[in-house]
Amino acid sequence: MTKLTLANNFRSVTEKTIDSQSLLEMVNAARKQCGEGLVRNNVFVDRIKDELEGETYKIFVGHKNGAEIEVVEMSIKQALRVAARESKAVRRSLVDKLEDMQTINIPTQSNSGLPEYRRAKAQQLQSQALEKNLASARELMSMFPRLGDAANQVIVATLVNPLIGHDIVPLPVLEERFYTAKETAEQIGGGASANKVGRLANKHNLKTDEYGKFFLDKSKYSDKQVEAFRYNSNGVEALRHLIHGADVA
Repeated sequence: MTKLTLANNFRSVTEKTIDSQSLLEMVNAARKQCGEGLVRNNVFVDRIKDELEGETYKIFVGHKNGAEIEVVEMSIKQALRVAARESKAVRRSLVDKLEDMQTINIPTQSNSGLPEYRRAKAQQLQSQALEKNLASARELMSMFPRLGDAANQVIVATLVNPLIGHDIVPLPVLEERFYTAKETAEQIGGGASANKVGRLANKHNLKTDEYGKFFLDKSKYSDKQVEAFRYNSNGVEALRHLIHGADVA
């Protein structure tokens, strides 16, 4: 343990540590709500030393009301164990607050820092959700490698824009019309069907960029996402020729 001199403004909480004065304020606030007596600083510091005996922590010399006091700096994990010595009601309140402190800095000087904390917490949650959605987008694109740039852009825009609150990733502007197998069959007519369109496209290798693009679509038979090829005007005309202008099965 190292004894250091600390300025009057000694109260601090970081992502990993909390000092005894900050923790004592939390304990006494919870005790007051539960109708229990308040704890003096010297008693609380002795309790911390007893709980953390044999462990590494820091002791500072601080000043309060003109007198020197000992201030212990400990990890949030250690603070959780100190809090565990309180009554069940007090402990329940303290554990929730300390666990929140493990993930984000929170000001303890006064309630004036609460709005900043809430904004920081909201930004942290948004960032976590954004990273999760981007990971989902990458996973989808790796699962369907035949999707074109436009389809991939739709995936990213769909997962990112709602979190940001505006269209940071614009939806692609399609310069040409694409048709499903069913729509293609309806254009060709003459007994053509979606199954026949798909069968001929596979047989004659028409599922390329020249004749259309792959898009992400919902399966007809389940809630799963699948790759679905949609035909451009070249694809429609090629299939029209195969069905009406050539003797094919």
